[in-house]
Amino acid sequence: MSCSVLLGIIITQSGCIINTRAEAGEVVATGRREAEGDKVRRSNIARCAVALRDDGPATAAELARRTGLSRPTAETVVAALMERGLVTESSDLTPGGRGTGRPARIYRFHSAKGYFAGVDVGQHAIKVVVGDLAGRVVGAVEEPTDESFVGAGRMDAVKRVIGHALATAGVSGHELAAMGVAVPGLVGDGGQLIVSHIFPDWEGVDIAGHLSAQYDCAVRVENDTRLASLAEHRLGAARLADDVICLFAGHRLSMGLILGGQVRRGHHGAAGEVGDIVFSGHVDRTGQLRWTTASSAEEVFRQAAAGQQDSQQEVERFVSGLSRGVATVAMAIDPDLIVIGGGLSRAEEALLEPLRTAVNAEITVPVRPKIVGSELGAESVVLGALARAYGEFSEIFFGVDGVREPAIDIAAVRSHGSGKGA
Repeated sequence: MSCSVLLGIIITQSGCIINTRAEAGEVVATGRREAEGDKVRRSNIARCAVALRDDGPATAAELARRTGLSRPTAETVVAALMERGLVTESSDLTPGGRGTGRPARIYRFHSAKGYFAGVDVGQHAIKVVVGDLAGRVVGAVEEPTDESFVGAGRMDAVKRVIGHALATAGVSGHELAAMGVAVPGLVGDGGQLIVSHIFPDWEGVDIAGHLSAQYDCAVRVENDTRLASLAEHRLGAARLADDVICLFAGHRLSMGLILGGQVRRGHHGAAGEVGDIVFSGHVDRTGQLRWTTASSAEEVFRQAAAGQQDSQQEVERFVSGLSRGVATVAMAIDPDLIVIGGGLSRAEEALLEPLRTAVNAEITVPVRPKIVGSELGAESVVLGALARAYGEFSEIFFGVDGVREPAIDIAAVRSHGSGKGA
């Protein structure tokens, strides 16, 4: 059969006209409909899984009411979730099925289907928290480090503490789906530590690659202050706030930013890296806080509270300098909230009250930023690492990105953390 083609129309020898453009359009439209349908199915699966995870067991009818889906759709989704192992059918039955007296099946979220880990590689300690899919903390370990933990030795120590936490939780390595890792310094998109005053020997090291190869799981490495800010926003003092400045003052000064409800990384991953600039009068070249009347901030504040004049004057100088930096950043962002975390947050109102006064004195317009203390304290970094693992890798189990993190059991983290090395 011969034919000619002109402008997307095929004319056969018999005179039959075939509009190839129309047919191509139909194929494209069909593909789009199928893609959209797949997107809706995955969204429904995630919606039902989260409803069972967060609100507890339910029948198909109850699940339909919780999610706004039809009962047939809910039943189809439950079947898909059971195939994935995310939902199990409970042995408990409830009256009220489709027929009179026929029991309705109850479905439960299978939180032990997989596990996530949060890792805080700090200057003085390594912390690891392991949680199941529902946010229940099943293991947590903290071990102190010293100057001998450098380079490959530090990586070995991190792996050992992770292994200890998994063993404590009764979780095998192949059950670990993903982990978030917090390190001090500037972290690239690929998980490499670009610059770190604290761990210069790890600069350029593919931390994510090392840990992913060891545990055969997804790994996200991020700056520790940024993850602590994430934790305060999701779980702590900055819940429901859109724009937040998180200032962490302990052995060093560091800052994290939440803008529009999202952690701000910036074009180079350096958003918030202002400690050496804005607070340069109070830190040394490595970013560590300098104190003259005692060896640590905690001791300086303790002596000041006890009435020692030199320490009182040092605290006043510190608060004055801190307030100028805080006010400068605050007026650039105009945040809903400023959260003060880190070791110095334990000073509570002894720091917060004079800081509020000093910051307000620096601002010349009628704006009074709200300044509060951290609600998560020393656990903020490791909690942020765990939250990042949940948030970044939800697609592994739920099939879609952006599934909100479960309600992590903060009390359990603190309870576990009161053990070894705390």
